[in-house]
Amino acid sequence: MKTPKTSLVAVLLALAVPPAVAGGSLADYDPPLTPELRERLAQADLAAGARFFERKCSQCHDGTRDGAHAKGPLLWNVFGRKAGTIAGFVFSDAMRKSGHTWNFATLDYYLADTEVAVPGKAMDFVGIPDAKLRAAVVAYVRTLNDAPPPLP
Repeated sequence: MKTPKTSLVAVLLALAVPPAVAGGSLADYDPPLTPELRERLAQADLAAGARFFERKCSQCHDGTRDGAHAKGPLLWNVFGRKAGTIAGFVFSDAMRKSGHTWNFATLDYYLADTEVAVPGKAMDFVGIPDAKLRAAVVAYVRTLNDAPPPLP
């Protein structure tokens, strides 16, 4: 019995797309809250998430309750917010039209590869390829909320 040959290029392309971004644009894809993501969030290092946020995210985003928009929108209460809708910030057409609501799965998916998740977005940040660190950032960002949602 002959088995089909898989080209090396096909294998490399399949490996090049991490599972977190395999679904395409958030305008057309609703990422699931997988058991793997639940586990990563349960094990997340909040201190590592806070350090990453301070080092990278805070360059453009304010995360404080009485904060303001900067180069990027204010991230306080981002969980549960429809993307591209906070008053007082001018979002890219791509973000406004993406149609998703920020939750654990959409934020993790977006931060895995921002350009795949929202093609044409204005944010100059490609993503966090390390799934463990990404979960730490998502878990930390959830704390930037008047009523942080419980971890799944």
